[in-house]
Amino acid sequence: MGETKLSTSLEIEQLQNEKTRLEEEAHTLDEELKQLETRWKVLGEKVAIEELKNENAAKKETINQLKTKIGLLETQLQKSSTDSTINKDAATSENSESQETAKDTAYASEEKQEKDEDIIMVMALDNEDEVNKNLEAEQEKKNQELFY
Repeated sequence: MGETKLSTSLEIEQLQNEKTRLEEEAHTLDEELKQLETRWKVLGEKVAIEELKNENAAKKETINQLKTKIGLLETQLQKSSTDSTINKDAATSENSESQETAKDTAYASEEKQEKDEDIIMVMALDNEDEVNKNLEAEQEKKNQELFY
């Protein structure tokens, strides 16, 4: 009977040691999990910041292109105003055919301006889509690296 009691005491001690070891392991795993979650959150914020920087850069580029186009059109408008004042006296003596040609030229200029504006907007949207795709791919790659 003493042997059974000793054997049971030894088994209880081994089970308690196993339990203690598993509790320590659980604590270590909890700490590692907290560190990884914090790192994941930090990286997520960094990625979000980079995405915003890239989106802002694309928008700034579009704004600069539009400002350039506006400046060119304003210069063209001033030149046209000056030219029309100078040519006002000469215009009265021109025939109707030359006036129609000027209208056609102005219309063509307006069409070119509209096409340029459309191209700028398409470029801006394309740039933004490309930036977003690149950032999504980078984010996916970083997320995968976190789990390896």
